[in-house]
Amino acid sequence: MTRFAAACLGASLLVGCSLSPDRAVVGRPSSDAFEVKGRIAVRHEGDGYTGTMRWKHSSALDTVELYTPIGTLYARLTRDADGAVMETADGKRFAESDAGALSRRVLGWELPLASLPHWMFGDPAPQGGVAEVVRSPDGQAKQLEQSGWRVRYRSYFSDAPALPDRLELDRPGLAVKMIVSHWRGAT
Repeated sequence: MTRFAAACLGASLLVGCSLSPDRAVVGRPSSDAFEVKGRIAVRHEGDGYTGTMRWKHSSALDTVELYTPIGTLYARLTRDADGAVMETADGKRFAESDAGALSRRVLGWELPLASLPHWMFGDPAPQGGVAEVVRSPDGQAKQLEQSGWRVRYRSYFSDAPALPDRLELDRPGLAVKMIVSHWRGAT
C-alpha cells in the first residue's frame, strides 16, 4: 500500500469514527471477559492497514476478526489453550503456538494478544514483566509501558470512564490505533 493510500484510509478512519452513532457499553466488561467492536489502523515499517475489528475475549478463548474498509473479512485469529489459528480471506489457514508470533508471520505485524486484554483496561499484564503506568488524578490510565510496548489512552467513554474508546499502541517500527465504538461484558 502506498503512503498516500494509507494516509487517505487513515483519514477516512478518523472521519468515519467521529460520525459513528453506534457507541455503546453493554453489561460490565472486565479483562476476564469482554467483546469490543471498532476501527483499527496499523502502520508497520511504511506499510499500513485500516479497517474494522471485532474481538471477543475470555480467559479460555480469543477471537479477533479484522475486516477491510468495505466490510469484507480480511483475517480471523482464534487463540485457545492449544495455540493460535489464523484464517485469511483467501481460505488459507495458519497455526502457531503464540498468537503474537502468528499475527507477525501472517499479517506482517504483531498483535500482542497475550497482554492486550489487560492493557485495554489500563492494567499491566501479569506475565509481561515490569510495567510503568501513568494515571490521571481520577485514576484513568494515560500511558502504560510494558514488554517494549507503549500504550497511550487518548479518551474514554463518558458513561463508562473505565473503558477507553481511543488507544494507541506502539513499539519501534509499529503503530496501532484502535477506536472502540462498542464494549460488551460477558453474557
